[in-house]
Amino acid sequence: MKELSRRENEIIELLISGYDYSDIAKSLRISARTVQTYIERIINKLNASNKVSAVANYMKLQYEK
Repeated sequence: MKELSRRENEIIELLISGYDYSDIAKSLRISARTVQTYIERIINKLNASNKVSAVANYMKLQYEK
């Protein structure tokens, strides 16, 4: 698995906190489409099939640290 960027870490942490795409976009002052692009990258980097499994993989990695 590839390392997440600082921004990708921010976004996945907001997903874990229950934010949706528009909430994340507003919080980070970026477009919802940009959020979607970041989430697609996160899914790929964490070898996941969707954002739920990406969050699960991320949390597993954090636990293992």
